[in-house]
Amino acid sequence: MLKQIAFAAAVAFALGLFTYNVSALIRTVALGRPSDLKETWGQRIASLMAFFFGQGKVVEEKRSWHHLPIYWGFLILTIATVDMGLTGLFGPGLNLSLVMPDAVYLGTMAVVDVANVIVIAALAYAITRRFIRPPFVPLSLDAMLILSAIALLCISHFGHHAFEIAAVGHYAGGAPVSAAISGLFAGMDPHVAHIAAEVCWWVHMGIVLAFLNYLPFSKHIHVLTSAPNILLRRQGQRGAMPKAKLFDGEPTDPNAEPLFDNWGVGKVEDFTWKSLLDNYSCTECARCTMYCPAFATEKPLSPMHLIHDLKDEMKERGKLLVKLQKAGGSLKDDAPEGPNKSIIDKIKADLGALPPLVGGRVKDATLWACTTCGACQEVCPVFIEHPLKILQMRQHIVLNDESGRTPGEVTRVLGNIEGAGNPWSLPQDDRMKWAEGLEVPLIDDVPDAEYLLFVGCAGAYDDNAKKTTRALVKVLQAANVKFAVLGKREKCTGDTLRRLGAEMAFQTLAQENVDTLNEAKVTKVIASCPHCFHTIKNEYPQFGGNYEVIHHSQLITHLLQAGKLKLSNASELTFTYHDSCYLGRWNGVYDAPREILEHATRGKGKVQELGRNREHGFCCGAGGGRMWVEEEPSKRVNINRAKEVAEGGANAVAVGCPFCHTMLSDGLKSLGKDESIQVMDLAVVVAQQLPAEAPRPEASA
Repeated sequence: MLKQIAFAAAVAFALGLFTYNVSALIRTVALGRPSDLKETWGQRIASLMAFFFGQGKVVEEKRSWHHLPIYWGFLILTIATVDMGLTGLFGPGLNLSLVMPDAVYLGTMAVVDVANVIVIAALAYAITRRFIRPPFVPLSLDAMLILSAIALLCISHFGHHAFEIAAVGHYAGGAPVSAAISGLFAGMDPHVAHIAAEVCWWVHMGIVLAFLNYLPFSKHIHVLTSAPNILLRRQGQRGAMPKAKLFDGEPTDPNAEPLFDNWGVGKVEDFTWKSLLDNYSCTECARCTMYCPAFATEKPLSPMHLIHDLKDEMKERGKLLVKLQKAGGSLKDDAPEGPNKSIIDKIKADLGALPPLVGGRVKDATLWACTTCGACQEVCPVFIEHPLKILQMRQHIVLNDESGRTPGEVTRVLGNIEGAGNPWSLPQDDRMKWAEGLEVPLIDDVPDAEYLLFVGCAGAYDDNAKKTTRALVKVLQAANVKFAVLGKREKCTGDTLRRLGAEMAFQTLAQENVDTLNEAKVTKVIASCPHCFHTIKNEYPQFGGNYEVIHHSQLITHLLQAGKLKLSNASELTFTYHDSCYLGRWNGVYDAPREILEHATRGKGKVQELGRNREHGFCCGAGGGRMWVEEEPSKRVNINRAKEVAEGGANAVAVGCPFCHTMLSDGLKSLGKDESIQVMDLAVVVAQQLPAEAPRPEASA
């Protein structure tokens, strides 16, 4: 009875302390702004089952195999822990055997016993890996404590049952490994064996209760937060920036008041509460950093360490803000007169002494290094949205115009788009020069056109991209597709504005473009630029622009499959394909470009994959506005990718993006491979194989 009383008191104290600690975490997360979560609970529960219990994202990475036996083994071990805990509360024999048939109970306990061996083996590998590791996987005391605690749970489980078997002198089933271990204690005095079993029991249960209260303060806090983070994740279109509410009213209203005292994210409480929950859920697996092109080219960005920095900021600033709330104070108002005034003033002084989040704990250079390729988010097992956080912090720098901190190159391109409607600040009257010599109808002249061909700034002004646009027009004409263009009414979609943090300018431009498209009664849009494609398809609905948007690779594939587009001779080139991040990772378009190449080669040529492809394709370096920002020659993302292309053995690399075309062309030129390896847009590949009677496109370098 004394054991039951002592254990019940320990459990009550541990659970009470755990509740207090977790409530502090919840209060910190609740500091964030509202998070708009509209998806169905059916989808959420299915996601939880697939990615938390099923560990769907974890199994994608072969190097992380050891996490599975540790995770599932820990869940299985919990069954034994509950079984042992019940005996501690209610006495010997009063355990799970009361609610299970004998055969089921003994079988379950046997599975637990064997699973513990597997867990110990996986833990040994995990501990070893901490010493022989990539440089960005930390070897910390915290990690070693957690791994050691789990190992000790397994050992104490074996010890408790092995000594129990030794004490009673026979094996009743349900613990084959423990029974084998008990042979080491054959002949031990039963009383001594019983005491040893009790010691192991208390060690096991003590670790469980201590572990429970250590979790909220350790790197393994994700054990508590990853399930709710997966359950509550954004399940809409990936990579689509949410529309920031900037004013209490419309931005065009001269009387509209700013909704917040600062825009974007400059402090942890400026994030949504869901974004703050993200930070607590990081598993420190370092996958995001391993796949990050900025980190791979020695930029000052490691997505994992960025999340660490945000979590540290939550611990420091969040703790003070929670104290301020408890004391009845507010950042906006002076401390009210009363007994807490001095406490509130002290907390506010401590808050004021903290360095800023953006530009302090998180350096500006870290934020500007991101290409928004989404590689980090793609591999994250708990669905942390690293790019969104980065872009929101960029918004803070740009929208609040803090002391000229926006880089000059960024300021220049933002000004060009706002002033001239394109990144190069070229005349709007030149928008249709690309079409000279072609019969390209305007939407005003053909209002019943099935498709609007959205040319894009690159397609209208960049020399190589203009060849792609001309080739695409000839392909559409060869397939008798009824299309038209906006002509001089077309402007930049604003993707660069939004990704570089100029949210206000983006919203104004996006609304103007949507009004133009709606006025023209556009319903279907073709885009050859994945950035235009992504923005019109996924972000213009925020402004009333709802269209069926298709990338030119998808349409060409459809035309080939339907027999509406006929090719003549097959290409004899050896092609490889570079996946555009905004077409592939963000929108899942992987197969259409490859089908085009298969049609184009048809047994004469060859199509081969790059080592990093599809969802793990490597960025060209142009996304997130980086197209307009210079890099150090030795650290250029495009050169890293161009080396992979050059080493792959192909003599042509196909692309479906004008930015990728430019970056790979420049990268291959810097390697002296521009003459031996062609960079060709998919539209050009197809147009060059049109029948002789069809107009022939210009060659593309």
